[in-house]
Amino acid sequence: MSVTPYLTHALLPAGTDLTGLGARVARHAGGEVSLRPGDRAGEVAFGGYRFFITLDDGTGEGSELSGLRDVILTVATDDERGQTFGAVLTFGGLSPDPDLDHFNDAALLLDAVEAVCPGAVLFDPQSGGRI
Repeated sequence: MSVTPYLTHALLPAGTDLTGLGARVARHAGGEVSLRPGDRAGEVAFGGYRFFITLDDGTGEGSELSGLRDVILTVATDDERGQTFGAVLTFGGLSPDPDLDHFNDAALLLDAVEAVCPGAVLFDPQSGGRI
């Protein structure tokens, strides 16, 4: 079984400014961005290690927003379950990191999502738990 290192979904509250969101998160985290403001997918690098980053607002073909929202809300608080969520930002490592050399880079991305998207619900799909 292949595991994507640091795979994280962030369920974003409705009304979150999605304009250039991936690039804003990557810059806030201090990574090198290969996303343009209109891009829905791209990469962010910390040194030689790269993470993918994608945004799903439910408008694209093959959107998984509805299914992800249902799964993530299973770990949300009652107050959060009463809110409306309109998008999911997902990121994860593009290569194995067995020695966890880039754990801090992933933590920087998590912190950036929380700073740029107040009220986001962060979810680890590999453990099935909230971050």
